[in-house]
Amino acid sequence: MSRIRGCFITLVIIVLLGSLVLLCVALPQKEQDGTISFFSPSRDLLFLGLDEREGSKEFKGRTDTILIFHISNWGEKDCLISIPRDTRVSLEGHGWNKINAAYVYGGEDMIKNEIHELTGINIDKTMVLNFDGFKRIINILGGVEIEITEPLHDPLSGANFDPGIYNMDGEQALSFARCRATARADLDRIDRQQHLLNEIIKQKANFGIIPKLPQIISVLNEETMSDFSLYDYFSMSLILLFSSGDIDKVTIPTEAANIEGISYLIADEKEVKEFLKPYIK
Repeated sequence: MSRIRGCFITLVIIVLLGSLVLLCVALPQKEQDGTISFFSPSRDLLFLGLDEREGSKEFKGRTDTILIFHISNWGEKDCLISIPRDTRVSLEGHGWNKINAAYVYGGEDMIKNEIHELTGINIDKTMVLNFDGFKRIINILGGVEIEITEPLHDPLSGANFDPGIYNMDGEQALSFARCRATARADLDRIDRQQHLLNEIIKQKANFGIIPKLPQIISVLNEETMSDFSLYDYFSMSLILLFSSGDIDKVTIPTEAANIEGISYLIADEKEVKEFLKPYIK
């Protein structure tokens, strides 16, 4: 996968803001079978938060976060779909394991295959983001205001919050998003991640972000691996700008289990696919 190149993208986005919208809506597209159809925006973008040591840019390690941004057809709500990292899957050549190991053993191809088998979703594009990139982007945005409703004290993630309202910087937001020291462990952590993303969208996804785009793009260039195109960034930005946080947020259904001393979350493929039907349009 290639990394993002150059801050000139910012100028392109601003200049083509109006014309690209018209092109996306009006121009017919050529399908793989050679037929012509009018453009449909529906696609699935995979975001992987990598559990990588600070300062490392090797993009190796287990995926701490697995998040699918499903962009629906016109007139339908978009959806953020979380897959718990402890979900039990059978990895080709490696037997039963947690899904967050798929990226370690087989890179993006293996984790995309596992996601397809589990959910029926075909991933179109993938972005791998490390912890440093997450923190830097939050700081560029000026932090994010989060209300803490229960004590969060977790030496492993660094979370150290009493109930209250915090304007979190990147370090604090990362510790909040990674905290598992609550009753439902990873499931509570996913809820906090979705809440954090929702607040970022509500508080920061506005036209005031445009002057900060060069800095954000520079961070994405340094701290991510991605096969996103200019169109992917453009369309996703438009969706976030005009969504007002009106995006569905779901986590696939699972049940906790302890197998041979290892804690897993068990997902039934048929149940997962049935659960996702209302959200994948």
